[in-house]
Amino acid sequence: MAQFDIPKPGEICWRELATKDLTAALEFYSKLFGWKLEQTKVSQMEYKEIIVDGVAYGGMMAIDENWGPEPPPSHWNTYVAVKNTDETVEKIKANGGSVKVPPFDAPGVGRMSVVADPSGAAFSVIQFAAPA
Repeated sequence: MAQFDIPKPGEICWRELATKDLTAALEFYSKLFGWKLEQTKVSQMEYKEIIVDGVAYGGMMAIDENWGPEPPPSHWNTYVAVKNTDETVEKIKANGGSVKVPPFDAPGVGRMSVVADPSGAAFSVIQFAAPA
């Protein structure tokens, strides 16, 4: 498994591509940047980690039928580490931001939420699970 250190609260810590054509994305980015793309060991779902020099910097996943009847277009997302996802979501709302996906637990990863700033720019917050 690639190295990944739990980031400090406030650090931009993960980049993630959700795409309607995962096969094409894997080929495109590996050829373009030389990224090594490996199946994660954290989840059973098909999720490819982006590995550069032995360090995991992000991941890629398919937008499929599990995304519902009106899935979003392919997009990149940025994650910011937080101490407490639920408290951070409340602060976002109190400061004019909004919640696109309410806080949820991702087994083996942590608690996260997709939010937006007051201008509508989306990002995610993540409270990493304690190391096992």
